[in-house]
Amino acid sequence: MKDEEFAQGLEQFAYCLHEQLCRANPGQNIIYSPLSIRTSAGVLRMAATEGSATAKELDEGLRFAGRTVPEIAGNFDAVLKAFEKCPIMKMANGLYLMKGHTAGEQFSDILEKKFHSKPIEIDFGSDQAASIINNWVESQTNNLIKDIIGPGILSKDSRLVLINAIHFKGMWSIRFNESETQEEWFFSEPGKPVKVRMMHVSDKFSFASLPNLEATALKMNYSACNLAMIVILPDEKSSLTILESKLPSTSLEALLSSMNLEQVDVKIPSFKAEFQQELSQAFKLMDMSRIFSSQAELGALLKTQTPLSVSEIIHKAFIEVNEVGTEAAATTAAVVSLRSMPAPQRTPKVFHANRPFFYAIYDNVHGSLFVGHFSSTKVEKSKKM
Repeated sequence: MKDEEFAQGLEQFAYCLHEQLCRANPGQNIIYSPLSIRTSAGVLRMAATEGSATAKELDEGLRFAGRTVPEIAGNFDAVLKAFEKCPIMKMANGLYLMKGHTAGEQFSDILEKKFHSKPIEIDFGSDQAASIINNWVESQTNNLIKDIIGPGILSKDSRLVLINAIHFKGMWSIRFNESETQEEWFFSEPGKPVKVRMMHVSDKFSFASLPNLEATALKMNYSACNLAMIVILPDEKSSLTILESKLPSTSLEALLSSMNLEQVDVKIPSFKAEFQQELSQAFKLMDMSRIFSSQAELGALLKTQTPLSVSEIIHKAFIEVNEVGTEAAATTAAVVSLRSMPAPQRTPKVFHANRPFFYAIYDNVHGSLFVGHFSSTKVEKSKKM
């Protein structure tokens, strides 16, 4: 699978997942990493029995259809290697096995060579198991993602925990001047504006009017690794809900190609969001249900043929956007259990994000690293689906 095809599959997976997360969390800010989630689920695909219904479901749901296991693994290897060279982006995979169990040889080989991880034995029945995993996640995400494994998640029946941690901290190529940040109205709901810290800058940015989406788009570059934040703002006559229903009909690549470098007067809120979701229900609604049932065919996972199923897929993410840049982190855990240029003379374009908007942190080669929307000034954690 070429990088372009990997990125397209990731975007399709992200839009499908985004729909489920929006339905489950109405009115909330959302931030997640489709790359992190797809990576953890990709490890599960490596464990699926070849030719099984489980493998087919994962291939279709994760948008791997038509690709072999070596091709899929090779893509994740390429992504992990690419970000090893990026100073503002860090990804890591962890796999914990119940003490006394051994990973299947082929699965273990793929895990080490392509997902850059080695199985670690742990006693899931012990009181220390959750803190050992949580401490590793904290160390991989600059202490932003805490307690991914909560009370009661692990037990003596747990056999394997898959973790993918991703951390991003980028500075804007064009920074906002903090002295220009002011309290301004943000229209979360019609007729109910609230005050937010609105950042401001006027400079040259990639910009596009998108009449088909009834929106405008802005691309704000980071200072390293060809990464950027793309913000898509619905027109005043439209809404975030309408925009998000239309997004799957386009691609971010096509959207980026329609952008032109323009002088733009930009206003965007400074914000933080934290989001946690147990994803088993979302996966089931995306037609990936066998891994959670007694029909799960994960025969490559362990050396011994033990009946296994996935009990939970936990994802937790954090983002902070301010005048200097963006810091974001996300972790996915799958638990498997026994069963500045001078201004031109013409008027600049205006991009004032004073109403709910969609955004993505995007890599030109590998696609969407983080996806979310900002709709509320209330910082609240999501509930289990």
